[in-house]
Amino acid sequence: MGRSDQEALNLFGKPSSVKKTTGINGEELVVLTWEKSSSWTNTEAAGTSMAHTGNGMVYTEYYQTVGHSSDCTIEAVVNKAGSIVDFKIDNGRIVSNKCKNIPYVPGYIPPGF
Repeated sequence: MGRSDQEALNLFGKPSSVKKTTGINGEELVVLTWEKSSSWTNTEAAGTSMAHTGNGMVYTEYYQTVGHSSDCTIEAVVNKAGSIVDFKIDNGRIVSNKCKNIPYVPGYIPPGF
């Protein structure tokens, strides 16, 4: 919050939707919404087996690559001056694993990094 709308556009790219709204004090606001998706794979335990061999036991662990995907909603409310007055990630959750792997604009480095 307090940053410019241009900084959000630089980081997240073109919004999925833009709509006008009225703030609680009657001011005109614009809501920028980004719908982001990501996918990734992890190697996860898939099972084990045990078998008798001669005088002992053989214990085997099996692994497989598992695909995951997630959808994330990012919303910035901007005033007429172009300043972000409200910012929500994944419907206002403070910590959201859904937005953990979202793609940003390639090559963009946020200020301060």
